[in-house]
Amino acid sequence: MDIVAEVNRALEYTKEKEYKKAEKIYLGILKQDDKNAVILSLLGLLYLNAGVLKKSEKYLKKAYSIKESVATIEGLGLVKGYLGELIEAGKYLEKVIDSTKSYDVYDMYISFLIETRQYSKAYKYSTECVEKFPLKREGYVTLSYCAINIGKLQEAYALAELVVKRYPKYGSGWIQLGLITEILFHDDDKAAECYKKALYCENKDEAYYNLAVNSDKRKDFKKALYYARKLQRNNPNNDTLCFLFGSIYLRQRKFKLGMKYYAKYVLRKPKTEPHNALHKLKNIWDGKAYKKDKLFLFGDQGIGDCIMFSRYLPILEKKFKKIDCMVSDSILELFKRSFKDNKKITFKPKGKIPRHDHSTVLSVLPYYLKMDFDNIPYSDKYMIADNLKIEKYKELINSDRLKVGISWEAGGIGLRDLLHRTLNISMYEPFLNTENVQFYSLQVKPAMDNYKNYKQLIDLAPTFKDFDDTAGALMNLDLVITVDTSVAHLAGALGVKTFMLLPSCTDWRWFEDDKTTDWYKSIRIFRQKDSKTWDDVMNNIALELKKLADNKDC
Repeated sequence: MDIVAEVNRALEYTKEKEYKKAEKIYLGILKQDDKNAVILSLLGLLYLNAGVLKKSEKYLKKAYSIKESVATIEGLGLVKGYLGELIEAGKYLEKVIDSTKSYDVYDMYISFLIETRQYSKAYKYSTECVEKFPLKREGYVTLSYCAINIGKLQEAYALAELVVKRYPKYGSGWIQLGLITEILFHDDDKAAECYKKALYCENKDEAYYNLAVNSDKRKDFKKALYYARKLQRNNPNNDTLCFLFGSIYLRQRKFKLGMKYYAKYVLRKPKTEPHNALHKLKNIWDGKAYKKDKLFLFGDQGIGDCIMFSRYLPILEKKFKKIDCMVSDSILELFKRSFKDNKKITFKPKGKIPRHDHSTVLSVLPYYLKMDFDNIPYSDKYMIADNLKIEKYKELINSDRLKVGISWEAGGIGLRDLLHRTLNISMYEPFLNTENVQFYSLQVKPAMDNYKNYKQLIDLAPTFKDFDDTAGALMNLDLVITVDTSVAHLAGALGVKTFMLLPSCTDWRWFEDDKTTDWYKSIRIFRQKDSKTWDDVMNNIALELKKLADNKDC
């Protein structure tokens, strides 16, 4: 057999997308030599092109175990990425990114960097990507996104403008321009015009989604529902539909309708995430009592959500013989301690799912327990910090002045997280020099490092290994000032006095509240009156902080 000739024939078949013919050739060669790393890699790459990801992974791994080649590593990284395993994908692609000639490898590696919030690095490689592949319009949109995340808003806007000028029929460009218009200029009308232009491109679904969100922000719920229904007609199986409808109804405090859609969204089995734990849940709980059965409860969504919805656990306990609750390692010990008196509940780290009779996720408990927003339980204090951690941080947070912890960035991913829940620390300047106050940073791995410019700030984040540490620190503070993030939820659940900064348009759970929230008694809300400025919020906080600091002197 002339292997070189056969391989060339297989490559021609691959170009013509005659994958079965190419596969037959490679498998024939492997019958004679099953450890031929080149052929194993070519077969793995063939399956990758054909979209047969598990087979691709199998052969590429075998090739990689015999010989590490650039093509094999690139293929493995892409397969892992397409399977939703971005962390693993990043490990492979990092080895070849500086030598790759593939746009897809750049794109996947940058996705990994964004997923892990390495925005400066993502910006660097996005810049390289645009230089190497100047005709790839998608690369400019990604670079614009990365520029936003490191605070280069004007550059991000210029890039989006460049895209729509060069490619006026490219919907993603218009949508990116609309999103930046929301963030940079807070001009929802102009943003809506950009989304409407995307309707005449290939991105109709994305355009309808953004128009619905844009209308929802402006409290034009009738128009928001109109666009959401347009999206529904175009794509009835779109996973985001239930989230969209749920958000619109929940912001109006329509509990049953909103939570019904929200539950459908979070309990879906994501088609693109086969590794997701939701694929392994069986017999989704219907809300009834099964006192002889075992419930498996998965801590879904973010850390803040898990803390917020965990308040329903003691009520849920009455309905089952045993409950296994799986949560992130970062809150495992905190939950074990806080609910130690609930003997039926066992907390487990994320991993193998235990045997269960029924299952559900943490964030839908109020819906299945039929507990609407007029009877939110445990709004006072339901989390318990570790006494040893409290003592540890008593030594680190040692000041006669008013002790204030601050947090300014949310942990979510997405442009609207920046719009709704993240600020630049420089916006805190109106109160950062308040006399008789010692400030402590609670912000873990901030995207922008300009916090280092504030020498009056003591950084506690390097001492945090998990939220048990964070809880210990919070219990030593007189006050927490934070945006809508996990720190706010933890402080509220611990009963720590907190000032929470909210934009004029917030996540549904804060409704239209502008002073207090039924979720946490210890939280006081400071809400924007005008989406274009935070001046009023910061000045009000400065006044309140001065009063507290002056009283500290007394």
